[in-house]
Amino acid sequence: MKIVGPIAGIGSRLRPFTLSKPKAFIRVAGKTVLDHILIKFSNTFDDPETELILIVGYKKRQIIDYINENYGNKFKITYIEQTPRGYTSEHVPYYWGLGEAVYLANTRFKEGKFDTKEEDKREGALVFLGDMILLDEYSYIMYRYYESDVDGIITVMKVPKEDASAYGVVVTDQNNLIKQLVEKPKKFVSDLAIAGIYAFSNSAIHALFRNLKKYLDKRTEESKEVYMTESMQDLVDQGYKIAAVELKKGILDFGRPSEVLNGNRYLLEHQSISKDYYKNSNAIIDRSFIKNPNYFGNTTKIINSVIGPHVSIGENCIIENSILRSCVIENDCEIKNVITANSIIGSNVKVENISKDYLIIGDKSVY
Repeated sequence: MKIVGPIAGIGSRLRPFTLSKPKAFIRVAGKTVLDHILIKFSNTFDDPETELILIVGYKKRQIIDYINENYGNKFKITYIEQTPRGYTSEHVPYYWGLGEAVYLANTRFKEGKFDTKEEDKREGALVFLGDMILLDEYSYIMYRYYESDVDGIITVMKVPKEDASAYGVVVTDQNNLIKQLVEKPKKFVSDLAIAGIYAFSNSAIHALFRNLKKYLDKRTEESKEVYMTESMQDLVDQGYKIAAVELKKGILDFGRPSEVLNGNRYLLEHQSISKDYYKNSNAIIDRSFIKNPNYFGNTTKIINSVIGPHVSIGENCIIENSILRSCVIENDCEIKNVITANSIIGSNVKVENISKDYLIIGDKSVY
């Protein structure tokens, strides 16, 4: 099975942080979002010949260099570039969307005839999104994929009825087979929201590629982004059995600043932090009160401050005379005489003499 990751987008909802880095490089609980995803993959797919196909675009050189250095020995990595649809007046690229990104992976899949359905499934695709961390284990997803008499699965999670219009949703039969997929329905049809992890057999992924191409070929300058929902509905209408797999734990979505803080809080609460951790991290804590859970990066100094809970601080930071709660602070920051909560501060930032919650400060800023 090949793993496909569309990570070309600019992450406009995460501005100003994505002005200088890809959205998958937002750092929470000591790792980038992409690290959290790929570590889970490497724990499930332990064969270094497993092909990881990354669809790159915005800040592609950062992604390629980082992945090659940190995961080159864990996967067989292929990069495919998604060409920008155009550029804004600020020279920021924008793209044709998830549908085109997934379609671009078609060159890495050979279509063939298989003796068994299991073989067809083994030669299929697992698709993930670069701003979502699965909380369930991938072994659970793969078990449901291989042990069910289906051509593919789409992960779903229940959402409040009043929020369903913000998601792509599915309608299923009594056997959890998908009958209908609707992108952001104006009227309520289902509370099962698509959770962004997909697995398809080789036969099904090739049919999906053909369906996507049909919509891509109809594009005009005025067309909206090409989503996957319509093409997956065509897949169902063509007789492919696609099951909805409801996640037990769900996902963490890092598409907006509020979701970054919520995800950071969850990850900190579910990882073990002890006093020995601080001793081994090379973080220096002097005359400070620490209320866990938190994460402190190597060589960070915390002086005469109150930190926590739910504070993630990157490497080589100086935090002095400050009170921080529920914050994400990236690498190489200097925070002095600051009282804040629910704030996100990028890398290489200097902030002094302020008492204010909900700060959003991008990389390389002085505040």
